[in-house]
Amino acid sequence: MEYFNFDKFIEKYKLLVLNVNYPKFDWLTWFIGFSEGDGSFIVAKRGDISFVIVQDRRDIQVLYMIQKVLGFGKVIKQGVTTSRYIVQDKRGLYLLSLLFNGNLVTKRKNWSFKSFNLAFNKYSNKGNLQFEAIAFNPLTVKPRLDDSWIAGFVDSEGCFSVTLYSKHNGYNIIFDLAQQSGFEINDESGLELLQNLFKVGKIYKHNLGKNIYYYRVSGLSDTSRLFTYFDKHKLRSKKLKSYLLWRNLHFKISNKEHLDSTLRPSLKVLASKVNNIWD
Repeated sequence: MEYFNFDKFIEKYKLLVLNVNYPKFDWLTWFIGFSEGDGSFIVAKRGDISFVIVQDRRDIQVLYMIQKVLGFGKVIKQGVTTSRYIVQDKRGLYLLSLLFNGNLVTKRKNWSFKSFNLAFNKYSNKGNLQFEAIAFNPLTVKPRLDDSWIAGFVDSEGCFSVTLYSKHNGYNIIFDLAQQSGFEINDESGLELLQNLFKVGKIYKHNLGKNIYYYRVSGLSDTSRLFTYFDKHKLRSKKLKSYLLWRNLHFKISNKEHLDSTLRPSLKVLASKVNNIWD
C-alpha cells in the first residue's frame, strides 16, 4: 500500500510560497481528510478550474485557518449562511495538484481529482506563468492512526452525541460517521477501515437511503477507545467543541453523576449542547 508522500509538494512550496513555516505532515493529512469530506474539484464547461471548500458561516474560522497555513486562496462569504475557501490562481492550483496527486484516500475523490488534473494540465503551460504537467497517480493511500486524515474527515462528516433520557436514568453516548456507498479505500469499505483501525464499532444501513451506511461506536467502553486518537490528532473545526463536551460527559457518566438527581439536569443541558456547537 502507498502512504502519504509530500516531498514534491514541499519542494515546490518552498520555491513558490514565501513562507518558511511550510505546512507539516500532521496538518497536511488533516487537510486532505477534511477536503475529501467537504472539498470539491470543480471543472467548468468552459474549462475554468477551481478548488472549493464550503462551510457554514459560523465556522468560517476553519477556512481562514486553511488560507493562513497554505498561504494562498481566498475566503469568500457566500450568501447569508455559507462561506467558501476557493483557489483559482495557477500557482495555488499547481501546488494543490501536487499535494493531492497520489495522496488521496477515497476512490470517489480520486476519480473527481482525475478530471481536475486533466483540466489543469491543459491550462498549466498557457500564459506568462507556466508549470509542468502533473502525471495523474491513480493509487490511493491508506490512512493510519498515527496521521490526522481521520480527524480531518471527522471534522467534515463525523457526529458526537449524548442523550440522557427523561423517563428513566438511562443514557446513550454515540459517535457516528455516515457515508454513501462508493466510499472505498483501496479495495475496502472506508467504514470498514475505521472499524478495523479502532477495533470497535459496527456498520449499519441507514434508513435515509438504500445506499447510505454509517459507522457507529456506542457505550462507555467502546467510545473510550476513540480518546487516544482524537486527543492526539486534534479536530480543527468547531467540532472540537462538540468532542470536548462529549468527552467531558463521558467522564461524568463514568463517575455515575447521571444517577444523582441533583446533577442529572445539568448533565442534560450539557448533552443538548454537544451538537449545538454554534453557541
